[in-house]
Amino acid sequence: MMPVQTRMAIEQMRMDGHGPTQIARRLGLSVNTVKSHIQRHMKPEARCPVCGKTIYPAPGRKQKKYCSDRCRSQFWNHQYRKGDRHGAEA
Repeated sequence: MMPVQTRMAIEQMRMDGHGPTQIARRLGLSVNTVKSHIQRHMKPEARCPVCGKTIYPAPGRKQKKYCSDRCRSQFWNHQYRKGDRHGAEA
């Protein structure tokens, strides 16, 4: 099990923009250990593709793609007007 200080150091360095290889070298860990920690414990923040607001997940529910019905409708109306009815983002 990884010490709490090491976990916090990995998370802080990742938020500062360091890559897994850099983090591993600085902390004396395996690159795979760092990658594994990032993948398991650092979920990327979900953002609405229309307005950019952070979307907070409801426990036990599917991850939302849009922050509100307004943004969802705006996205699909835009897609319809473009002629792309399958929702492929441009």
